[in-house]
Amino acid sequence: MSSKSVLSLDGGGSHMLIQLSVLACLEEDTGTSTYDLFDMIAGSSSGGLITCLILGRRISAGQIIQMALQEKLLEKMMVAHWMHRLLNKLQIRPKYTGKQKSSTLQAELANLRLSSLSKRILIPCFNLNQDRLEIFTNENSFDFLLSEIADACTAAPSYYPPVRMEDGNWRMDGGVGMNNPGLSAYLHASQCWNDCDIRVLSIGSGWRSFAVNGNQACGYGGLQWSAKGIASIILREKMLANVRMTEEILGDRVLYINHYLKDYNLPDHMDSANNAVFQKKAIDIGQLWYTHHRKQIQSWMQR
Repeated sequence: MSSKSVLSLDGGGSHMLIQLSVLACLEEDTGTSTYDLFDMIAGSSSGGLITCLILGRRISAGQIIQMALQEKLLEKMMVAHWMHRLLNKLQIRPKYTGKQKSSTLQAELANLRLSSLSKRILIPCFNLNQDRLEIFTNENSFDFLLSEIADACTAAPSYYPPVRMEDGNWRMDGGVGMNNPGLSAYLHASQCWNDCDIRVLSIGSGWRSFAVNGNQACGYGGLQWSAKGIASIILREKMLANVRMTEEILGDRVLYINHYLKDYNLPDHMDSANNAVFQKKAIDIGQLWYTHHRKQIQSWMQR
């Protein structure tokens, strides 16, 4: 039986550099670009951005890292709204303006569309008009621009405004419902290649940590829980449950790589790696992860 390999990339904001660093190490080890190593790439949120760049432009993870370091890709997309700088505690507007992110992605992905792809793609987004999570694949009935897909799938609530796409629907970050697309990618790949053995390499961007004092929490209302990041706690635990279920179902057909960011002394808020110091830190973390999992990755590739 022939085999097909799937790459799944979690969301994680600017911590996407960790994932890119892991992939760059894999490229160096194999002498092959990420584009050529995998038959399908799935990505949620910032993982979706990586997916669009690799599949659309057919560039390597190492090249995207250079774009981030030399062309200031992340900084271009993370331009703070002037009102947020004045009222950052209240967050009465998205932290970053959407125009700079949209224009940056349009410049990087130009007129590339889903129909231009030679390999399979899977990216979740949340459709506000239809009140549901939807999945962009090669079989999508509307031939969307990759720049719009990348823009919408990275429109994380409170960080960026939603994105209105060519069909008139407003969409935002699919990570609100599927921050780890590994199982969905496997199921879709099984439909595309029903006579093949499907294997999935799934890479996270670091678990966030939350310290909550139990005695103090007894007096918390909605405002205090919001300040403590209850929404992020819920999303993380849903994602952990999904990862465990995926590993239980797929067994050795999936290899999932992720660690707590606190173990590497990197701030865990989604936009912490938008400056040179923390970008270098994120890249170093990815190299450490690859070294730690190198034998597992080699074994997975030889299945």
